[in-house]
Amino acid sequence: LETSATVSRQLSTILDQSRLIREVVEQLRVAFSYYHVHIYLWDEEAGVLRMVGGTGEAGQSMLVMGHTLRPDQGLVGRSFSTNAPVVVPDVTQSTQWLPNRLLPETKAELAVPIVYGDETLGVLDVQDDQISGLGEEDSQLLQTIAGQLAVALRNARLLAQIRREAEQSATINEISRKIVQTTDIDAAM
Repeated sequence: LETSATVSRQLSTILDQSRLIREVVEQLRVAFSYYHVHIYLWDEEAGVLRMVGGTGEAGQSMLVMGHTLRPDQGLVGRSFSTNAPVVVPDVTQSTQWLPNRLLPETKAELAVPIVYGDETLGVLDVQDDQISGLGEEDSQLLQTIAGQLAVALRNARLLAQIRREAEQSATINEISRKIVQTTDIDAAM
C-alpha cells in the first residue's frame, strides 16, 4: 500500500503525457517486480489500442514497430472491450492470450482498463515470469493505479489542449497586429 501511494503521488504531479506513461511503466515494474509493463491507449481514429509505453528493450522495440491491437485481440483487447480487469495466472491455459516473441518469459498476465468517467482511455497491462505470479491483489492494486492514471492522463491532455489554444490565440493576435499596422493591401497579404 505504501509503494502504491508513493507511485500515485508521483504520478499526480506529471503533466506531460509521454513522461507520465514512461514513469508509470517503469515505476510499476521496479516497485512491484513485474516482468513487463506496458500501456495501450485507444486511438479512436484508427480503431486500435496503440501501445504508448513499455518497459525494457521489448517495450522500446514494440514502440518503434508501432505495436497495436484491435479491441477483439488478446487479453488487452478483452479488458478494453469488457471494461473489466482480466487476470490470467497461467497464460498457457488461455485461448485468448497472444504470445509475443519479445517477451518469451511471460507466464501470467493482467490487463486493467484505464477509465475516466464513462470513457475507457486504454489498458494497463502487466506480465510476470512466474505462473500464478499475478492475482486478485495485483488486480485491485492496478485498478487503483489505473484510475489515478486516467485522471493524470486527462489532466495532461487538457493542459496540452490549453497550450495549443494559447499558441493559436498568440498567432492570431500577431497576424491581427501586423494587419492593423499595414498601410497597403500587398503588405498585408
